[in-house]
Amino acid sequence: MTNLGFHFGTVYVRDRGLADVSRAVEELMAEAARQPTDERGLDPTPDELTEAKPIRSFALVPMEDGWTTVLEDGHPLDDGGLALGLSDVLAAEAIHLRYSDSEGFWEYTRYLEGQPLEAGGADDDDFDVGALDFVNGLRLPHFGVYYEEVAVAAGERAPALAGALTIAGGVVPRIPIGTEIRTFRSEIKPRLQSSDSP
Repeated sequence: MTNLGFHFGTVYVRDRGLADVSRAVEELMAEAARQPTDERGLDPTPDELTEAKPIRSFALVPMEDGWTTVLEDGHPLDDGGLALGLSDVLAAEAIHLRYSDSEGFWEYTRYLEGQPLEAGGADDDDFDVGALDFVNGLRLPHFGVYYEEVAVAAGERAPALAGALTIAGGVVPRIPIGTEIRTFRSEIKPRLQSSDSP
């Protein structure tokens, strides 16, 4: 059995369709001074806070079993406040699920109408079993699918991380028709630090 080394965060929104979630993502990005862009080729920035990335790209996967799925490029564990924001804007339930084989844990935070409702997870020897029980219990779709896989399946014109045009092992995820790729560039220019600053 091959260890896939999953390490990702996924946001799920309950009972809100793709069009509503797409509009809400755009609203949240506009509030953060980000504008839509068609630019392709993002620089992976795994050590940066997600909300500080100059470009954020999302794959929005149509509703399945009552959940619309949002995946972000770079598969960060930090969602930059996306689940909370979507829950607030859409007056809906949202879940941010974090999972890492390499760090040996899974966690979730559930929001309702913009308020944290509950949180949980595990970092014991059976963390993976607990995560699958949670996913299966709520029927959360697309567990373990990365943004980059969706962008590849969406075609050459979709934004994707640099070098992410093929998938290791040739595994192609099941991507429902109607899946959208949305990319936003920050309008805020980073401040240059003075060479004599401490």
